[in-house]
Amino acid sequence: MMLHEADQQHERTARRLRLRIGRLRRRIDGRLRATADEGRRLASWRTYVVRYTGSSMAVAFGAGLALAVGLSGPRWLRWAALRSMRQGMHGIGRSLARELRSVWAESSRAQSHDPPEENCRG
Repeated sequence: MMLHEADQQHERTARRLRLRIGRLRRRIDGRLRATADEGRRLASWRTYVVRYTGSSMAVAFGAGLALAVGLSGPRWLRWAALRSMRQGMHGIGRSLARELRSVWAESSRAQSHDPPEENCRG
């Protein structure tokens, strides 16, 4: 009789552990998907063109002007093209740094708000 009760206790403990493992897997899978989505969004050039339109336009204008002028164009035109590109890149760099700080802060907040796992002893 004692062996049967021990088996039942073992089955209840195993069931609780399987449920806990399933919850943890779903949580990890959700975080992994969210991280992958955020990584794809941050790696996409479209994100920065949409979010930082002015800087993107300045870089594109400067690059186009630099290509059009080439090495044989007037010196002031080459200077204007490079200046436009630098200004645009400077704006994007500051914004990108701010974006990365924001992502880092959000991930830190998400980790600190996770509920502690309950003890799974039978």
